[in-house]
Amino acid sequence: MKTQYELISIGSGSSGRKVAVSLKQAGWDVALVEGRVEDHFGGTCINTGCIPTKALAEIAHKGGSFEQAKEHMKKIVERIRSGTLRRVEQKIGVPVIRGFAKFIDPHTIVVNGTEYVAKYFVIATGSEPAIPPIKGLQGVDYMVSEDIFKLEKVPERLLIIGAGRIGLELGQTFHDFGSDVTIFEGMNQVLPGEDKEMAESIKEHLISEGIKIFTGRFVDEVRKVQNEDGSTEFEVILKDGPYAGSYRGDSLLVATGRKPRIKDLGLENAKVTVERGAIKVNKFLQTTQPHIFAIGDVIGNPMFTNWAGYQAEHLIKNLLKSKDNPEKWEPLKMPSIPRITFTYPELASVGLTEEEAREKYGDDVVVFKFYNKWLGKSMIVNDWTGFLKGIGVKGSNEIIGAHLWGVRTGSIIQMLVLARDYGLGWKELSEMVYGHPVLAEGIESLSKNMIQKLGLKDY
Repeated sequence: MKTQYELISIGSGSSGRKVAVSLKQAGWDVALVEGRVEDHFGGTCINTGCIPTKALAEIAHKGGSFEQAKEHMKKIVERIRSGTLRRVEQKIGVPVIRGFAKFIDPHTIVVNGTEYVAKYFVIATGSEPAIPPIKGLQGVDYMVSEDIFKLEKVPERLLIIGAGRIGLELGQTFHDFGSDVTIFEGMNQVLPGEDKEMAESIKEHLISEGIKIFTGRFVDEVRKVQNEDGSTEFEVILKDGPYAGSYRGDSLLVATGRKPRIKDLGLENAKVTVERGAIKVNKFLQTTQPHIFAIGDVIGNPMFTNWAGYQAEHLIKNLLKSKDNPEKWEPLKMPSIPRITFTYPELASVGLTEEEAREKYGDDVVVFKFYNKWLGKSMIVNDWTGFLKGIGVKGSNEIIGAHLWGVRTGSIIQMLVLARDYGLGWKELSEMVYGHPVLAEGIESLSKNMIQKLGLKDY
């Protein structure tokens, strides 16, 4: 016997779960498949990503112990995971199929030996750590980000390969817990893809705190060495360049980005096309099989939980308009996606970097920086570090880019996201009445200076 559903969503993260819940509430006969219900229901963000890493960082920054941070993190994760599972299964009534799904044909998956048939499928299996082909790496017991939560004690000397968001956030967190942290980044800047000036400023800030950061040189080799006293250490080797040498530590974290989690899904059996390691989709999030959709990290960059949830909302709206008539659907449009790095202070960005803007608009680019130390509320909360950077084009009101480095800028950036998505610009931001004293007043000062530099001031 084969169990049949109208739609099966594979993956319980922010996108797959949202589709299953919303369509169930709309009267669809749906099911949700999750391979790790007990320790991973709700996806990476809840269990081993966004939530627990930020919980650790919060306690570390406040001077708490690693033990206190782990307890704090454990309570939060368990509360969210168990509550999410109860809501999906008991309150909404979505059947949760426990196990890993594999397609055996375009309309059938098998989970733990049982076959399930559906008219529609949504693949939302997220992503997993991308491990670089470094000599010797596969032969040592390195950690990836989710292994951090299994540590019993703080490493004395932590080596980190990768200075993206994960590497910098965890590097600063464990430095605050007392680790001697060394970070290696092959690209010429930390936070590759972010504004160069902002990235360099954050790098200098972290170095001033005592973290060692080496950029512009990829790691050549990794070894596990045994000392005369019987203890073992990790050894990271750079063979040449300004940082050539051997660096040792008792723990090694590999944080070199993530890749779509598509292994063992049997996509070839479903005749679903994969390009450059990600599932290929069209403007309606359909794969090469029109009845199979893919959303979230499995379709490639940018890989953000909020972007995955946005895609889910878009797919839900289309399916509720019409189950199988794409002529009634709206194509997915790229919104303004906030990019947040949860170091302390935070970096929050939206739109183009200065480098991208100058490449596109040349000498017409206008940049202004407002330093946090000029703001009353920043002084009150002791936020002397960082600055807000606006990017525009002469004569235009458009917010081309904004990069905010300071306390809680991850929340403040939403004003700029809203403005960009609804056709508002620097002028509208400058004319708002802001609370006082609040950190958001930095946006007021930034926007007033931007309209003056852009030539938009009418008095």
